[in-house]
Amino acid sequence: MIAYYKDYKIEIWEQTPNKKMDFDNNDPNDTYGTHGYKVFSPQGEQIHFDNKDTWDEDACYQNACQEIDADLERIKNDTA
Repeated sequence: MIAYYKDYKIEIWEQTPNKKMDFDNNDPNDTYGTHGYKVFSPQGEQIHFDNKDTWDEDACYQNACQEIDADLERIKNDTA
């Protein structure tokens, strides 16, 4: 799936999880969920990648939007 948010591109894909979903017992740093995503700046530069502990497209999209907002805030602070 390809999505866009504030001129940033978000690529979301399905993958094979390495564990069953168990938020109480899985280590999020060692658990591959059913989905992953990448975020690209308007210039085409990859600024974020996450393929761990995400279990649906909407979670990926919401996380990607947070990464984009953080990147825009960083840019704003760097130019202030």
